[in-house]
Amino acid sequence: MIARIGSNLGFCRARAFVTIDYLHLLRQLPGLYLLLEPRPPFRIVDASDAYLAATYKVREQVAGVPLFEAFPDNPADRDASGVANLRASLETVIATGKTHTMAEQRYAVARADGRFEERWWTPVNSPYFDAQGRLAIIVHRVEDATHSATREQAFRATEVLESISEGFFTLDRDYCFAYVNREAERILEKSRGELLGKLVWDVYPDLEVSEFGHAYREVMERREPAVLTSFYEGDQRWYEVHAYPAPRGIAVYFRDVTQTRHAQDELRRLADESDRQRRIYETVVNNTPDLMYIFGPDHRFTYANGPLLAIWGMTLEQAMGKSMREIGYPEWEAEMHDREIDQVIATGKPIQGEVPFEGATGLRYWDYIFAPIIGRDGSVVAVAGTARDTTERRAAEDEIASQARRLREADRAKDEFIATLSHELRNPLSPLRNALALLGARSGGDANTVRLVSTMERQVNHLVRLVDDLLEISRVTRGDFALRRERTPLASIVRNALENCGPVLQARGHTMNITQPAAPIWVEADPVRLAQVIGNLIDNAAKYTAPGGVIDVQVRHEDGFGVVSVRDNGPGISPDALQRVFEMFNRGDRHGVQGEGGLGIGLALAKRLVRMHDGDIQATSAGLGKGSEFTVRVPVADASAGDEAPHAAAGPIGRKRILVVDDNRDAAETLGLVLQGLGAEVHVAHDGKAAIEAFPRFQPSAVVLDIGMPEMDGYEVARRLRDLSPGRPVSLIALTGWGQEDDRSRARDAGFDHHIVKPADLHELQQLLASI
Repeated sequence: MIARIGSNLGFCRARAFVTIDYLHLLRQLPGLYLLLEPRPPFRIVDASDAYLAATYKVREQVAGVPLFEAFPDNPADRDASGVANLRASLETVIATGKTHTMAEQRYAVARADGRFEERWWTPVNSPYFDAQGRLAIIVHRVEDATHSATREQAFRATEVLESISEGFFTLDRDYCFAYVNREAERILEKSRGELLGKLVWDVYPDLEVSEFGHAYREVMERREPAVLTSFYEGDQRWYEVHAYPAPRGIAVYFRDVTQTRHAQDELRRLADESDRQRRIYETVVNNTPDLMYIFGPDHRFTYANGPLLAIWGMTLEQAMGKSMREIGYPEWEAEMHDREIDQVIATGKPIQGEVPFEGATGLRYWDYIFAPIIGRDGSVVAVAGTARDTTERRAAEDEIASQARRLREADRAKDEFIATLSHELRNPLSPLRNALALLGARSGGDANTVRLVSTMERQVNHLVRLVDDLLEISRVTRGDFALRRERTPLASIVRNALENCGPVLQARGHTMNITQPAAPIWVEADPVRLAQVIGNLIDNAAKYTAPGGVIDVQVRHEDGFGVVSVRDNGPGISPDALQRVFEMFNRGDRHGVQGEGGLGIGLALAKRLVRMHDGDIQATSAGLGKGSEFTVRVPVADASAGDEAPHAAAGPIGRKRILVVDDNRDAAETLGLVLQGLGAEVHVAHDGKAAIEAFPRFQPSAVVLDIGMPEMDGYEVARRLRDLSPGRPVSLIALTGWGQEDDRSRARDAGFDHHIVKPADLHELQQLLASI
């Protein structure tokens, strides 16, 4: 398409010579194309007519303009990521010289009136090289997937909300407007641009202390719906509000009932008003969409407004004096309303309900209120009623409930998949870790063997850590994760983290500098989880810093917080990547860095764990090539603390009899060999039946038992073993790939004394067996 690079396009900044026929062809292509300079800020060289039409632009508006200046994100959308994702794709094309196809992207297009229109694109970015092999142009092509079948369901719900006769908006968990329908714009007399992304208390300062503000907070915090009608001083109007909890905040249906309230006031004065006043009132009520009517004490209609008469298909003269049965109401509904009218007359209090109604306009659903009309003597002389059509709102609520149900089911399926994946990954890791322990014990000091075993141990530990992170981030997100806090010296936590990172530090030949204060700093923390956080930071610094680097770890007390900082002289982090470094599945911008990689969840998990400790974690870097620093702050514990407890060393197992049961033969056999090497007498069984048969004959002092076995699982085996040894102490140890809290609870209920997640830490298992 492009002949050579020059300046004949007429764009002062584009500088591209293009054969006129080809340029004409480009502009006439039916697809959506952009030609871009192959370097930031990616100025636009040319565009197809179809692209300009789809984006509401003319060629003069984009010629020579930086891409993201011509097509920015919607500033009112805090979740917009189109610009960032497209910039990353273009940089990938420059770096690799290859075409990059992006995942389907949400991108807002600015209309001529300044409003943004949401689109879904499938972009493809392709390089074009000149005769000298230099990257000359990037061809950006998109397919508009906005109206694809995959998005029809979401659009359907939005269309319902846009068509209902009530105002509707949603607030996120920070009480910011997330969605506003057209009717809400009309009622509030504000555009979506004035509301979206804004804090509701900022837009309506008096709302927070009103009944509405109180109701919104109650719904947000208690997750229970609320209905109220109240007067708002801010604009001197009455509003009827239905607020419901939503997955990301609350959803609010509302309507301006000022006119209706005035009409109801008029109803209460009807008995004493003149004919002229009645005509004024009828003009008002006949021009409202609500149904209005009056029953006499004999339950017969004395008034019905125009909209209700239209539904009945009657004139006022035909309807007056008739009962509900004579109008045509079903027997069940007439009987129910008769009871309600009697209740209003007896109590003098209004009553509210909802009913279906089949009329001239078809089946509709109505919210209704029966209210007493009080005479001069204080008695109820009539019952006034209003009804509102809620058919569209019910449809919208049903759609929202259906969407929420599907989201819950998808979330549950995701959690089950992660738990199963973690279990299945842990099973093959157990024999690998056992076999490495055996190889290490039998290496005879051979340097090559020791180095290979050390390398394999590091990689197995890396896999174990990835599996643990994957499961734990899911548990933290669901709220199924609890810290086990205890008073702990911060120095001890840092030491444990350093011990876990020792192999990778040694393998890469880094210099480690540690600075600690003379006085201990005590924190109320989960030592295992906090060590996991600090270990993650040290491990990242070690992996991504070139061999022979320098890593500084500093522990200090600062303004009531225990502070641990990890600084390296590695590749550093760019400002753009620094903003996303704690996001889930983000792996930064460490281009060309020889690290061990990961899933991109370690820092996201670290941030959540630190926040659970009421602390914070921050990342700083002067830029690429200038190193980085991560700082963790957690509150110090109150008062002074005792001496730090020493670490327990693993003792000898001795000649204990240990029964190992696992249907995974590799895992069972290798663990048996490891335990034999530690001095134990071991018998191995590969299913529950064989374990039960061997138990009375072998008489073990401990049983290391897998849970997920076919035919008879570990829970059933544990219960039967307890029945076989009611008077003899035997320790049952669950060794399983299932490691969630409910798995541990089931193990305790089945009779297990201990629960260890595969692959077992052999030092931990040795300590446990030595203590029996």
